[in-house]
Amino acid sequence: MAAPDSSAPAPPTPPTDPAVAMLRLLGGFQLSQALYVVARARVVDLLADGPLRVDEVARATGLRPEPLRRVLRTLATEHLFVRDEDQDSVALGPLGHTLLSNTDDSLRDLALMWMETHYRPFAHLWSTLHDEVPAAEHEWGMPFFDWLAQEPERVAGFSAAMSSMMRAVRRDALHSLDLTGVRRVVDVGGADGTALAAVAERHPELRGTVFDLPHVVAAAPALLERAEVADRVDTEGGDFFAGVPAGADAYLACFILHDWNDEQCARILARIHEAAAPGARLFLVETVLGAGAAPGVGALLDLTMLGMLTGRERTRGDWNTLLGGNGFRVDGIRETAGPMCVIEATRT
Repeated sequence: MAAPDSSAPAPPTPPTDPAVAMLRLLGGFQLSQALYVVARARVVDLLADGPLRVDEVARATGLRPEPLRRVLRTLATEHLFVRDEDQDSVALGPLGHTLLSNTDDSLRDLALMWMETHYRPFAHLWSTLHDEVPAAEHEWGMPFFDWLAQEPERVAGFSAAMSSMMRAVRRDALHSLDLTGVRRVVDVGGADGTALAAVAERHPELRGTVFDLPHVVAAAPALLERAEVADRVDTEGGDFFAGVPAGADAYLACFILHDWNDEQCARILARIHEAAAPGARLFLVETVLGAGAAPGVGALLDLTMLGMLTGRERTRGDWNTLLGGNGFRVDGIRETAGPMCVIEATRT
């Protein structure tokens, strides 16, 4: 399904009244839930071919017309929809296509996952600021990834959300990877294989392995088949704290190290260092605080890490210190057209 041909809206002009600006910020939790409702009901998919009356949308989704009308009116002020009050109809606005189900820049799966896994834990952020225990542990009674692994549906939803985020915000970074001389890549924490499949499609000579926990990487073979790279990219299950596949020319980790604190990152880097020969390359696709085309994304994700995990987003200095102290020489940090950066390093 193709996304509508519409240009991104200009950022809204900040209200001149500070109280009005603060009111918008304070209401953010309500907007998140409204976005979850329309994403879950697939309202945007219904409007892909053109406007509909609100009662038609309500019948198709099983939602009540009057509360739906009010939600749509609110989200129209956020550029997701365009409302015609006289006709009582609704159409997609400039941001609407980002919640379609099957587009390269869709964030629908992320909208579902964040509300189903992240929303409740953030009620405990006050506690986190006092004891430094992630809010998710206060909510679930265990580390987030342990809770996630208890239900296959949670794992599938999380993997889908991370895949959609990769397509939407990591695409430019993956396209900018300099794989000159690389014959084999191991994607450490590669989940369902979305990232390595995208890289392999652009580099037909490349071979690789998607490596992740067995219950996570189980989804990768089907995706690799659909991408027509399964003849060159295989999968392997394991724990990157215990070891990673050896002998590759390069190791790729997309948005992995930001999940973990420095001590845990050192353990992951140690396993990669053990598996890699001197001179092997390491590519990290991560945010770099204060850098990139959309530095606000890094700040938002840093808050996400604070609430959900032990990790954090890092500055250039942080990355240099982390990698340099664990057997890797940083060769460069490349900003891309998107919010992610590519950190290139060499195994010493």
